[in-house]
Amino acid sequence: MTESPQDASDLFWSGPSPYCEIGRNHPRDRHRMKAVEGHELVWGCDRHSLFARLVASHQAESIKRNDEFPMHDGSEGLVTGLGDERPGGTIIYFRAK
Repeated sequence: MTESPQDASDLFWSGPSPYCEIGRNHPRDRHRMKAVEGHELVWGCDRHSLFARLVASHQAESIKRNDEFPMHDGSEGLVTGLGDERPGGTIIYFRAK
């Protein structure tokens, strides 16, 4: 299993909420994810049951699609894709396993 993401306080402000991974690939469904309350640098998309988290760039280098990835709530998840780089990190898209 992939190591736990680094503490969000170690990362810089990440800019605006990321686009949903589905919207990045299908422009007609382009929309931004919403911040997940109580979790810093984690966003969710209720429409597609996807989440995104900013992780340190060095950690993102070792993460690939379909790798196991811990969800923000402690449950098991799977990586669905890698997003754009942000100051201090890279966006990782994931869903519940």
